[in-house]
This record gives sequence, C-alpha cells and structure tokens, in this order.
Amino acid sequence: MNNWKKDDTFLSKWLNNELSDAEKEAFESSQDGIEFLKLIEATEELKAPEYDIHRELSELKNKISSSTAAPKKTIFMQPVFRLAVAAALLLAVTLTYLLTNSGTTISTGLSEQEIVVLPDGTEVKLNANSTLTYDEKKWPQNRRVKLSGEAFFNVTSGNTFSIITETGITTVLGTSFNVKSRLETLDVFCFTGKVRVTVNEESINLNPGMTVRFTGPDLIKAETKSVDDGPSWMNGITNLEDVPLPVALAELKHIFGVSIEYDGSLDSVIYNGAFPHEKPEAAFKLVLDNLGLDYSYDSDTRLLKVIGPNP
Repeated sequence: MNNWKKDDTFLSKWLNNELSDAEKEAFESSQDGIEFLKLIEATEELKAPEYDIHRELSELKNKISSSTAAPKKTIFMQPVFRLAVAAALLLAVTLTYLLTNSGTTISTGLSEQEIVVLPDGTEVKLNANSTLTYDEKKWPQNRRVKLSGEAFFNVTSGNTFSIITETGITTVLGTSFNVKSRLETLDVFCFTGKVRVTVNEESINLNPGMTVRFTGPDLIKAETKSVDDGPSWMNGITNLEDVPLPVALAELKHIFGVSIEYDGSLDSVIYNGAFPHEKPEAAFKLVLDNLGLDYSYDSDTRLLKVIGPNP
C-alpha cells in the first residue's frame, strides 16, 4: 500500500526516522522514494551561503523607509496552485533540514584502497578512486551511505542498510556484497545473505552467488557464479567481464593512477579478462595486447596512449 500518497504526515515521519523498517524499505524502493533519496544526497553536498544578519536588517529597513504604500490585493489560489505552493514549502523545509546536517566523507585516490568501519561495526573496503558518504549522527536510526566507485560491504545485522549510487539503490539487512558504480553502470555481487537492488521501479533480490549489472535504467545481465571469499580486487587482481574499452581503460586509470589519451573511436570494443595490480606495464599488455591494440606508455609522465588496432 502506498501510504505516502495517502498520509500527509508520511514524509515528515520518514525524514525523522519514525517509520518501521518495512514502511521505510517499501517507500525507498518506490520511484517516489528513489527520487527523494536522490534529492537528499544532492542537497547534502550543498553549502548554505554565508548570512550577514546586520547587513540584511539594514537593507530591509532601507526598503521599508523608501517604499510607498500600495493598495492591498486579495489573491485566491486555485486548488492545484495551492498544492504546488504546499509542495514548494515542503521542499524548502526539507532543504533547510538537510543543509544543517552534514555527513562524513571518506575518499580514496588513484591506486589507493582503504578500510572504513561504520558506527555499527559494518566494514567497508573502498577500492581505488572511490567515495563513501554517511551521516554518523543519524546512523542508529538510518543506516544509509552514498557510494561513488567500488566497495565491498560486510554489513552487521540490524535495521535496513541502503547504498545509494548514481544508478540505483542496494538494500540489505545483514550480509556481504560488492557494489561498483562507475560510468553510469551499476554492478552488484552478493556473497552472503540476501541483497535487493532497485533501479527505477525494478527490484531484483540476489542470493549468494548472484550478480546483476545495470547500465543507466536498463538491466544488462543477471547471472549466478561461484562464490569466493570476496571480490578479486581485494586480492590485487581486477577482473572485468564484458565491459567496453572505456570501462577497461578507466579501471587502469583508477588502479595505477595514470593519465590516458584515447580518441573514443573504439568504444564498441569489448574486453574480458583480468590484470594484476603490481606492475602497470604488465596490466597494459594483458588488456590492450589481448584486444589487438597498439599503445605507448611513458613511465616518467605516467601517460598511456591508446593508438589503435595493431597494423
């Protein structure tokens, strides 16, 4: 039942973490909930402008003293317009509420990895060039993080745990799984427990060994694999399956911290394979030689140039 469409107080209850886990999960898995979560994540990155109260009071007094009295008008609002005004007021209140609550952000640079322990003991291993954001003050009532990049999660049991990415939302109660969100593509692999992935209004439940990939709003593939102890990148190996060349090049950039010169003419080339993180030259060979591409690498400037197909 879509309670949020019938209860005028539903959104305020949601913002104040007064919903049950079932109500919260149902709402955040809906299209309306996804849009509100995106709004929250966007506004949390904003900064409120500096406010000089003395200057504003002075300007207000000047306007009052220089203005002339104008005849009063009575304005009657149509029901639709009143609804729009109410929505605008709700948005303003929501933005004010969110702007006063900043979060904690942890980022890894190119070729860096980091382990983050969240307030409930949940362990997150961030891969290279990734960012994790969460609100420590609200954590006991709202276990929600924003992820850009790739991370492996080992979530402690408790209330609903949500990972917000550019493409969709991954929701769990207590499990271990890998989430990767880069270049509008979302990859989720479940290692233990159960994971729910929601993109737009489509939700898929993953059991151990199941993996899904979305590119934008579209489900690209869903399959079952053998379950290991964790993702290969935690053991120093990046494994890529059915990814276009720009994605493979982006992984080389994230892992080795190199600059890449590429003209975009081979975007349709698909790569399947793996490369170790120890030596960049070996990784370039495993990726580009296997694709039959000519390239050059300057170790001094750390510039990798993809020239084109081998002559």
